[in-house]
Amino acid sequence: MLPAILAGCAASPVERLASQARLAGLQPVSLPAADFMLQGFERATAGRHARIYIEGDGRPWRAGGRVIADDPSPRNLPALTWMASLPGPSLYLGRPCYFQASAQPACNAMLWTYGRYSDQVVAAMAQGLQSWLQRQPQIDSLTLVGHSGGGVLALLLAERVPAVVEVVTLAAPTDVALWADLHDYTPLFASLNPADIEHWRPQVRRRLFFGEQDRQVPPASFAPSAQTIPGAQVSVVPDIGHDCCAPALWADD
Repeated sequence: MLPAILAGCAASPVERLASQARLAGLQPVSLPAADFMLQGFERATAGRHARIYIEGDGRPWRAGGRVIADDPSPRNLPALTWMASLPGPSLYLGRPCYFQASAQPACNAMLWTYGRYSDQVVAAMAQGLQSWLQRQPQIDSLTLVGHSGGGVLALLLAERVPAVVEVVTLAAPTDVALWADLHDYTPLFASLNPADIEHWRPQVRRRLFFGEQDRQVPPASFAPSAQTIPGAQVSVVPDIGHDCCAPALWADD
């Protein structure tokens, strides 16, 4: 049933997201966050624990990385697909300037290029998530699920949101300086780096999954840095690439 639900196409990333979310029975939500209004979708069902899904970086650049994209919103939406397939209360949390029908005054290209994991981005997403929690008083614990760069943000967000008790990252570059160097990219000089965190929040379960065949985030390069995170459970999944990983591997219910 799910492939049929999520197979529709739309003219733009915003329309495509809205169409797929609507067909999956998810409701749109706008979350105030400092100078931004974050766009997302929710499933407001009974339960005290919720999953929060964060998509990858999308398309910060175009023309082979030579031109900054006007709209970085991703075309491929694995995190939305996972959310649609799993029960329980959940939120698909957008980033500042992503999935916007029109440009917001505070948006600038630094927020999806070199500063895509900046303090400004993480703080805005933390504020947006806290505002969602205020609307859901029955929820007292969270699992953050992030794909690729969304996994980087999940790790960073978990350090700021006390309700987070678990982080699941899927094909996430846990050392963004190493990632840029590996691909010969300009360093993300305005971003935070999980590899620089010295003191992690205790009692947070962190499960980090890598695809064995992933060329964007090769496990041979990133599993060692992931294993330095206190208490991290690191898994390399055979025969899969950057589209890692199906919920059957990481969803406990």
